[in-house]
Amino acid sequence: MKKVLVIGDVIEDIIVISKAKKQLNTDNPSSIKATPGGSGANFAVWLASLGVETELVARVSLKDKERIESYFKQVRVIPRLETDPTEETGKIVVLVEENNRTFYTDRAANQNLELKDISLEGINLLYISGYSVLSLGETKTQQLIQAAKNQGVQVAVDPGSTSFIESFGKDKFLSAIQGADLIFPNQEEYLLLKEGLGSFSEVVITKGELGAEVLGVGEVAAVKVEVVDPTGAGDAFAAKYMAERLSGSAPLDALEIANSFAALAVTGLGGQPHWF
Repeated sequence: MKKVLVIGDVIEDIIVISKAKKQLNTDNPSSIKATPGGSGANFAVWLASLGVETELVARVSLKDKERIESYFKQVRVIPRLETDPTEETGKIVVLVEENNRTFYTDRAANQNLELKDISLEGINLLYISGYSVLSLGETKTQQLIQAAKNQGVQVAVDPGSTSFIESFGKDKFLSAIQGADLIFPNQEEYLLLKEGLGSFSEVVITKGELGAEVLGVGEVAAVKVEVVDPTGAGDAFAAKYMAERLSGSAPLDALEIANSFAALAVTGLGGQPHWF
């Protein structure tokens, strides 16, 4: 069985769905639900749901560790959690308005990720969330990627967020992730980073309602479904794509299958499988 190590954020999502026009300074009727989240955590849970052995390295509040570890074990993810003695576990308020989402983010403990004790023994794929690049910085991220490459481990990166990348520095971010094999930008992230993506052997772009594309290989149209919440669809897509590629599927075949799988993800609430 293939084994994947995920480096990424653990976040507690507060999802707010409002179908009415937003009114300032008064009440807005909405549906509100707290769900597990975080780009790295979402990817890990989706991948584990597909039968791939998955470890997750992340950082949470000391007081939350036992509860969060218990959750990940229930969804078949092997948790390797660092603990933060002072910071809270990260939280995000996700405002969903039709197919659009606005995030109000407090990364909290995630910002202090250290990776002091990490093993790549037996790992086939290292998957790095772009949010973790912000925590680790350019040098530590490069050291991690080079350590993986030296051991013959494939490396994939999800850029994470255009606003955070711009704050970190686009060129600095691209330098940090050089040497990775695959990258999973959405359309906005691709447009921001495209001048520096020539060194990646697989650039897999998610385009929402426009479908998805493996750059230089082919593209597929979006699958039409009734959208409940698009949160985590990109993570579901990347998990299915990597599960297919690890099992030997060609890029275009993996693209078609992952595109259809991600369509299922948006039919339920939250960024992780809603059929658990």
